[in-house]
Amino acid sequence: MLDSLLQEMTPPQKKQRTNDPPPSHQSTEMDPAVARRLLVEGATVVLLGVPAGTQVGVDVTSWNVGEQFMGVKMIPPGLHFVYYSAVNVTDRSTAPRTGFFHNFGRGEMVVRRWDQSIEDVVDDVADEDKVKMKQDIKNIDKHLGVYPYHSWKKWISLSNHVSDATLLRLEPRTKKICSVADLVPDEAGSVPDQPPSGDTDPRLPAMSARPGTSITYTSLVTSKYPEGSTPAEITRHSLDGTFQLSAFVGSLEKLYGDQVSTSMSDQDSVREVLAEIQFAFLCFLVGTNYDSFEQWKKLVVMMCSCDDGLVKYQGLFLDFITVLFFQMKEVPSDFFVDIVSSDNFLSSSLNSLFSTVKNSPEVNQQLKEKAKKFEANVTKKFGWDFSAELTEDGPVVVENSDE
Repeated sequence: MLDSLLQEMTPPQKKQRTNDPPPSHQSTEMDPAVARRLLVEGATVVLLGVPAGTQVGVDVTSWNVGEQFMGVKMIPPGLHFVYYSAVNVTDRSTAPRTGFFHNFGRGEMVVRRWDQSIEDVVDDVADEDKVKMKQDIKNIDKHLGVYPYHSWKKWISLSNHVSDATLLRLEPRTKKICSVADLVPDEAGSVPDQPPSGDTDPRLPAMSARPGTSITYTSLVTSKYPEGSTPAEITRHSLDGTFQLSAFVGSLEKLYGDQVSTSMSDQDSVREVLAEIQFAFLCFLVGTNYDSFEQWKKLVVMMCSCDDGLVKYQGLFLDFITVLFFQMKEVPSDFFVDIVSSDNFLSSSLNSLFSTVKNSPEVNQQLKEKAKKFEANVTKKFGWDFSAELTEDGPVVVENSDE
């Protein structure tokens, strides 16, 4: 089920080779002035030795490359995601996807090499060779595909909050996003006197991700209320995710406040919530990393369950609705349905958000109007009915034993 959804989400694979001229619809959509500017200011990613048939992509578009492929040119300066999957031409099977983010500078050339022994891209090209390639760009140019400029606006709408500081905070030490975890035996994971859990085969060794390969997502506090809360406060916090959101923002403030690097210490911790939501969504949408979907889901549920936070973080929620609007355009309508329980987590979460915004007199009118338009858009796209009352489990009510 998951694989089929991922395939449905992935943009259609282009059958042309990337070193061939781009399709006519791409050529006509790029203004000649834009093309001339990108020829000068656009960045280039060179991938040496990539076998023919390999799937290579930049942002939301991918291709099966030809024999003469050497990379992609005319990439607009800014953040992009480059990814690839080895393909067995004989049985047409595709290996798990791997990719990396890079914030391209104007006219920058990034050079990587395909290592056939591990079917992966490595960064071991000597600096002098990179200089020679840049000087020989006229001869290399004919082997470079053109960045699909028609999809750039879509990419910007999905990534505009992600910064260098976000990457520094979240990226694995390897700087690579992998769709399949690189597992190694976990020596510390097995406890001799502890019986195995019901979903674990005791004959299998304990495994964990290889150090440095996991995305370092920010943890959400498990408790919905602060320590020492009264029964009434526990009840109120159980209905409102603002405590979790404030704790999340607080952990980011502490992280960035402890950093010496200017790129991190100057970050807006509230805005970094949106950055992590976008980063997690992109790592799942394009990087097909399922752990990222789980993080994105947790963050969306947290945001949609807030009440006081709609007033406390009004600007954050105005932008959160915009972020969700563009993300919803990229997924099929049945994607958010839980495979086991058939419970649509996003529908119920948005129902909670829309209801709270609509019924709270303290919420700013601008946020009310934006939520109303977003509700109409989601209803039209997915056919979800938000007019019914919430049908989830009732709120947590704590009785005061002293009364």
